[in-house]
Amino acid sequence: MDVKPIPGLEHLPFAEVWLCEPDEALWREASAAGRAIGKEGLEVWTTDETPEVVSFLEERGYEIVRRYRITELDVAAADPGPPALPLTTFAARPDLAEELYEIACEAYPDQPGRREQRMSPFEVWRSWGLDPHPADAYFIALDAERVLGYGYLEVDGDTARHGFMAIRREARGRGIAGAIKRAQIAYAKACGIRSLRTATELRLTSMLSLNERLGYRPLYTEIVLRGTAAA
Repeated sequence: MDVKPIPGLEHLPFAEVWLCEPDEALWREASAAGRAIGKEGLEVWTTDETPEVVSFLEERGYEIVRRYRITELDVAAADPGPPALPLTTFAARPDLAEELYEIACEAYPDQPGRREQRMSPFEVWRSWGLDPHPADAYFIALDAERVLGYGYLEVDGDTARHGFMAIRREARGRGIAGAIKRAQIAYAKACGIRSLRTATELRLTSMLSLNERLGYRPLYTEIVLRGTAAA
């Protein structure tokens, strides 16, 4: 069982853990592990495939704080069309790293249920939010020389996941996310990637609609609950 501070929310009094069955002993084990690292509560992840876990936790005072729909695209069958906006990549523009970080600092706390997010310093962020990902699959939207948004892929053999997508507040609603996602699908096709998965918080209705239009099919929903650890 992996019980740890919540990434980006380490200052909160919750430890993160997955529970896949409504087991009192496992919940108490997770609670003890959380208290051992100074956390009085748990942020528990489960899915709608195990609704009994949700009921088990709600009976103990836990509340749902976030839901993520996991969807998947059959890349070979997809026909997204070209991006409607010009894009570049981090491979072509490595000089844009600090602007990408600037947008990340704005966008991460804007996620539903993540307003308390605290960003790590630039060098730490780039060690997980930039450098591990293929630079030619790290798409960047520019207006002249100003970065408006970015999105990257996490590639694993012939499958990939959409990583974080960040758009400047004043640039949202202009089709930038759609352009980046279409470029990511085109990249996947060119590289022989079989499937693309993405996780979308249910309050991001425009992104859910975009995924549906592009042919992503729902698989399951991840459910996140918070509550007090067992005494």
